[in-house]
Amino acid sequence: MISDSKSQPMDPAVVDKLLDGLSNDDDFRALFTKDPRAALEKVGHKVGSTDQLLCAQVTTLAPKEEIAEARKALHAYLTDRNAAAMTIIFNFEAGKVESSLPKA
Repeated sequence: MISDSKSQPMDPAVVDKLLDGLSNDDDFRALFTKDPRAALEKVGHKVGSTDQLLCAQVTTLAPKEEIAEARKALHAYLTDRNAAAMTIIFNFEAGKVESSLPKA
């Protein structure tokens, strides 16, 4: 999801639900791959009409283990007010989770 300048970082509680679902729940992972907007709304992220959420889809969702290993970094990034642009969808592509995050 690439969001416009009006976007805010995700709520930490929502990020926890998102990362829990992506690292543990096969049904949620399938929904996220098929319909990221619905998956984000399911965990409580309000997707505005101006969000460009569907500009990209995950080709191959990262394995549960890859997301779990990067959980702390993903959580920090998705809740960071200083992140220039949220790229939620890109952050979960298999083999690219760590490389999609800014270097600390």
